[in-house]
Amino acid sequence: MASLDINLDMIIEILSHSPASVVGKCRLLNKECNKRTYDSSFLIPNLQRTNSVSGYFLEYSERLRVHSAFVKDLGNEVARGSDEISLDFLPPGRVSIKACNASHGVLLCVNDLPVKGRQPEYIVCKPTTKQFRILPKPKTRYFTIALGLMVTGTDPFRYKILRLSQLPGKENRRYNFNFTLVCEVFDSDSFAWKRLDNVELPEEDLLVTRIANPVVSYGFLHWLTTSNNVFRFCFKTNSWSFFPVPESLASDSSLKLTRYDGKVGVISSRSKEGVDYQDLWVLETSFGDSWVHVKEIKSMGLKPVGFSSNDVVTLADSDGIRSYNMNNGKSQKLPIRAPKFFSSYYWTMSYFPFYSDYERVELNGRSDGLSTRHKTWTEGLKTYVRIMWG
Repeated sequence: MASLDINLDMIIEILSHSPASVVGKCRLLNKECNKRTYDSSFLIPNLQRTNSVSGYFLEYSERLRVHSAFVKDLGNEVARGSDEISLDFLPPGRVSIKACNASHGVLLCVNDLPVKGRQPEYIVCKPTTKQFRILPKPKTRYFTIALGLMVTGTDPFRYKILRLSQLPGKENRRYNFNFTLVCEVFDSDSFAWKRLDNVELPEEDLLVTRIANPVVSYGFLHWLTTSNNVFRFCFKTNSWSFFPVPESLASDSSLKLTRYDGKVGVISSRSKEGVDYQDLWVLETSFGDSWVHVKEIKSMGLKPVGFSSNDVVTLADSDGIRSYNMNNGKSQKLPIRAPKFFSSYYWTMSYFPFYSDYERVELNGRSDGLSTRHKTWTEGLKTYVRIMWG
C-alpha cells in the first residue's frame, strides 16, 4: 500500500506540469487521483507551471448593451497576460456569452448584429489566445431556448454544440408548444449543423436556462428543469434522458446545478439556527442517477457561483465575488476591474467558469494537436503509468 501511495504522489507531481487535457485523461486512473487533482494544492501549482489561468467570465445586459469582465481565482497572478483577458478581440456588435467548456478555455458567443435584417453570428473563441471562428448559421427561424458547448477531443482539437429551440407557429401546430424542442448539433469535424429528433420534455416541465450555463461532465451536458429533474444530453450517441434530483430536494425552489470533482452536483439552500448553509450533492456515477451528500457549506448569506476546486467555493452578493476556503474558513474578495458590475445587476448576472492555457488551437476542427512540450509530458506520463500500474 505504501508503494502505491508513493507512486500516486509521483504521478500527481508529473501531472502538475501537464496541460488540462492531459490531467483530464489521467483523472480516470482511480478515485484518489481524481480527487487530488481537483484540490487547490494541486491546481495552484499546475496553473503556475503550465502558464494557465482560472476564473470566471461575468456578464449582464443593460438596455441594448452587454457588459462582460473576467475575474481570476485560485491566486494565478503569474499567468501571462491574464489581466488582459476579455472579449474585445471579437467582431463589433452585441456579443454575449451563451456557453463555455470550463476545462478548455473555449466560449460560445452570439453576436446580435445591429444591422437590420442581419442574422446573429455564432462565434467560438479562445480568449487567452484571442482566436475566434464564425460558424455557419443554424436555422435561426427557430427561437433558441438553450445552447451548450463541449470539447470532444484535444489531439486534434474537436468540439460540438447543442442548440435547443422552440418550434415556430405553423410547424408547432403538430406539437405541444411548451414541451417539444427542436434539437440541432454542430460538429467542428464536419463544420456543419445537423438536425436530430425533437426533444420531448415531460408534461409541465421546462428547462431552467435563464442564467444557467449547462454543466459539462464526462461527455454529457446537463440542465436543471422547472420540476427539479435533470436533463442530460450525450454527444456520443446524440441521445437525451431525464433523472430526478435527490428525493429530499424534490420541492426545493433554490436548487442550482454545479460541477464538483468533475461530476454533476446540485446545491440547495437552507437555514439552521439562523445561519445560512448550502448543501452539496453529487452524482455517485456519471452514468447513473443516484446522489450522494458530500458537503455542508456555510454560505454567509452569499449566493454560490461554483467551485474553483474541491476545497474552494466561489460566492457572490451585491458587493462583489469572493472565494471561500472550506478547509480553513478563510475568504478572499476577488478583484474585478469593472466595479459597476455588482450594483443593481447582481441578480441577473451570468457566471461562466473558465480554465485555460495559452496554447493556440484550430477552431475550424483541424489541429496539429498538443505542443511539443505538452506531448513530451504526455508520453512520459503514459510510460510511467504503464510501468508502475501495468
